[in-house]
Amino acid sequence: MSQPPELWTTAVSTLLLLVVGGALAAVSYLAYRREERRSLRTATVGFALLTAGSVVIPFYQSVVRRSYVLGGVELLRLQTVQTTMVALGLLALVYSLYQ
Repeated sequence: MSQPPELWTTAVSTLLLLVVGGALAAVSYLAYRREERRSLRTATVGFALLTAGSVVIPFYQSVVRRSYVLGGVELLRLQTVQTTMVALGLLALVYSLYQ
């Protein structure tokens, strides 16, 4: 059975997001190690949470569920986890700017 093209575009964009978000977190962590500033450590956590939160649903679909069809309560739970992680990541970034 052939997969729809949207599945592949989602997979590629998710991988790109994971790479770019991981790079941001890594650069932030390296800056923290060099400068030993708490704000950079908090920014690292923020970037990591943003990245992880952004790939929750695609990861669940491809690794855990092995199906790209989600619905009902399952989808709402995943969206809640995703939104919470993204919100916590943004909160960490805001906090790092105020440190």
